[in-house]
Amino acid sequence: MIEFLKLHRLGIIDDAHIELGPGLTVITGETGAGKTMVLSALRLLLGGKSDQGLAASKETSVQGGWLIDPTGPVATQLAQAGVELLDGEFLLTRTMPSEGRSRCSANGTIVPQALVAACSEDLIAVHGQSDQTLLRRSSKQRDVLDRFGGAAIASARDAYFAAYAEVTALDEIYQSAVSSQAEQAAELTSLREQLEQIEAVSPVAGEDDALAETALCLGNLSQLQAAAASASQAIAGEDDESNAVTAVHSANKALEGVAEIDPALKDIYGQLREVALVLNEVGVDLSRYLADLDADPGELERIQSRRAELTSLTRRYGSTVQDVITWSQQAAARVEVLEQASNLVELAAKRDKARAKLATAATALTAERKRAGREFCVRVTTELQGLAMPHSQLGIAIRHRQPPAGQDGLPIAGLESPVAFGASGVDEVEFLLLAHEGATPAPIGKAASGGELSRIMLALEVVLSESASAPTFVFDEVDAGVGGKAAVEIGRRLAQLGKSSQVLVVTHLPQVAAFADHHLVVSKQSDGRVTSSGVESLDDSARVRELARMLAGQEESAHAAAHAQELLDLASLERDKRSHAVGKPSK
Repeated sequence: MIEFLKLHRLGIIDDAHIELGPGLTVITGETGAGKTMVLSALRLLLGGKSDQGLAASKETSVQGGWLIDPTGPVATQLAQAGVELLDGEFLLTRTMPSEGRSRCSANGTIVPQALVAACSEDLIAVHGQSDQTLLRRSSKQRDVLDRFGGAAIASARDAYFAAYAEVTALDEIYQSAVSSQAEQAAELTSLREQLEQIEAVSPVAGEDDALAETALCLGNLSQLQAAAASASQAIAGEDDESNAVTAVHSANKALEGVAEIDPALKDIYGQLREVALVLNEVGVDLSRYLADLDADPGELERIQSRRAELTSLTRRYGSTVQDVITWSQQAAARVEVLEQASNLVELAAKRDKARAKLATAATALTAERKRAGREFCVRVTTELQGLAMPHSQLGIAIRHRQPPAGQDGLPIAGLESPVAFGASGVDEVEFLLLAHEGATPAPIGKAASGGELSRIMLALEVVLSESASAPTFVFDEVDAGVGGKAAVEIGRRLAQLGKSSQVLVVTHLPQVAAFADHHLVVSKQSDGRVTSSGVESLDDSARVRELARMLAGQEESAHAAAHAQELLDLASLERDKRSHAVGKPSK
């Protein structure tokens, strides 16, 4: 709730500090005194556009102090913007220099005006002549009905929105598949052809390196044969007197008799025996190598042909055979995706199934809205008939939206023509006013005057007070065009709304002002050159004088004062009755 407002050089108000409390607060004053400046200050604080006519030649500022829920949505948004809260205290300031842009700060931290505007709906609901235009919008009326419907409609809306999101996603996939079908088909054909080329070669990882080594050997076959043959002859040639094996055996035999005499010779003798064994093994390996070199003369040609096939692939798909294999794996995965995406029949089946689910959810949401609408109309009508609209009745028309020309809607069972689906359902909600018996129901924007629209807003807020979306309600000109008993009923209902919320009302009717828990008066003073206004809170005796002024234009009139006291006594009695009714135990 709002705890205080400070106004500095706003319109004709030079400086004002306004303490606000719970319940119903009324703001009164003579015409032209600046009563609406309080509402203007609230609009400016909550992100409204600055009116140059409100700003003085010097800097103008408005400040408001709120007490908010530390765990609520406003606190969450402020914390995300880096604003620190202490025990839920929230100080909002807006400064408007005579030239340049205005500035907003929250608890001393500069914040964007958009952030303040985003928080406003959770802080305050302002209903003035300009705000009543919202009741002329179907979307706004649907939101009011949904708010009244509570958890039942909220659950149906959540189910509908989940189905709507699924249909929207599938529609995008399907349309994308249709629009890019030719392009995707060409890509799919190309990938399949390329994969067939790779599959025809069937490359093996590392194959290119192995073939390169083999080709190098086959290209130098004569040189390798000559070298290997020479080495083999040197180790174990035909001349037993000159081959390496014989030489080692001779040396070994020479040391055989004396190896046991000198340990140093014994080691040499052992080494010669090992050399003889190694030479024998090397000779065998060389013989095997020479035998293997007797390759098929066509082998080199076959290897070179295979290498040419692999080279043709690496030129297109990578620098190595492994790169080609990796590319083919990725291409195969892409082919699988394209094959699925190109299946329009399957996609259409999924979309149609999701649309049927959406239609079911839409039907359930419409049914909940109609159920809530019947109860809502009864309760609002009861309120209207006590607000100087004794023969008025509220009706609600719930119609299905028709798709725009040239666009296809979605079918719903039981309906002859398709309907247009949106994020909030398929329903257009319109509040209708039956002005008197026998009249034709008409949209409230056409059937109600400005003053009646204010009373309709009051009736709606009284009915919706149990599910109040904002802790503070502000009404301007809610009593326009009424008086007498109707004015008393307006005051009574405003006081009733003040039991569950903070309510601020700008009024010119004493019957309404009498029901206030707090009474503020805006008065103007003039020194002959400059006219300014101030705001003060009234005590009991001052309230009597102000009500007398409002009744007869004469604060000192004894008759007016008596009538004013009578109004205050009546309002006090009404409050006592409500308090006892609330406290009485149920039977």
